[in-house]
Parts: sequence; structure tokens; C-alpha cells
Amino acid sequence: MTTLIAFSGSLRADSFNTRILKALPALAPEGTNIALFDIAELPMYNQDLDADTVPPIVEALRAAIAEADGVIIAGPEYSGSYSGATKNLIDWASRPFMKGPIIGKRSMVIGATPGPGGGARVVEATSALLTALGGTVVGRANAAAIHEKISADAHVITDEEFAQQLRDGLAAF
Repeated sequence: MTTLIAFSGSLRADSFNTRILKALPALAPEGTNIALFDIAELPMYNQDLDADTVPPIVEALRAAIAEADGVIIAGPEYSGSYSGATKNLIDWASRPFMKGPIIGKRSMVIGATPGPGGGARVVEATSALLTALGGTVVGRANAAAIHEKISADAHVITDEEFAQQLRDGLAAF
């Protein structure tokens, strides 16, 4: 069994990226378990909080990543890069410096936007950061006009090309 932990870099209630993550189990290979970890309550990284005792959500985050075979990060593109929530997640997960559970972890990066850019820059920026931390990005997927590629009332990817990108990324774990 392959266990993957998924994070949305969007904190918006009806986030397209969160909806994509919720659609992944239907696209995953048999024997793949995908768990979504909500980072909405994750405090901003502060080294003063990163001591012998860390906030419970940080402890849970680090344990979930350590136990997983891989990490999936889906996020919106803000100002041509990743969101503050995505960066904060990676900051907590990479500490203690270069010893955190995300260091060297295999990952998949997803970006989707309603606009024409399709999150290509967020995928590139997030992939570069994960690679700098010694990780291997095994899958990348992005989609423009995501509102036309995911069902409005369910967590179903309706665009076959995007669905195949997601399947390929999941199979690479």
C-alpha cells in the first residue's frame, strides 16, 4: 500500500485546489491511500515556537509527512508563485533545518487556476523549492480554466487530459 499525504495551499472554503485533492482517490492506482491534511490552523513559522515542544498541529503535520510515502501539494498561483500557506507548510515541514520530514521526500505538485496561466508558475516554483530540499518531484500537473474541468457539485475531474496528468503523477509514486 502506498500512503500519500495531500495539502492544499489554498485556505479558501471552496478552493479549486482542495477540490482537486478530494478528487484524487478516484484517479489513484489501486493500493494507494491519499489523506488530506488541513493546514488552515497551522501557525506562521516562528523559530520561537519550534522548540522541544511544538504546537500540536505542527507535531501532527510532521508525523503525517514522516509516515507517508510521498507528499502532494496543490496550490493556487499568487503573484506568480506559491501562496503563503504553501510556503508556511514547507517551512514547518523542513525544520529542524534540513532534517524535517519533507527533506528528501518524493512529491507531486499540482497547480490550477481559473485564468489562462493554469498554475504553471506555481508548479515550477514549488517544485524548485522541494528539489532544493533534496526531494524528488515525481509528478506535476496543472490546468487553466479549472472551473471548466472539475464538476461544480462533486469532486470529479471532468477534463480527461487533466485527469490523465493526475493519474500519471499518482502512478509515479
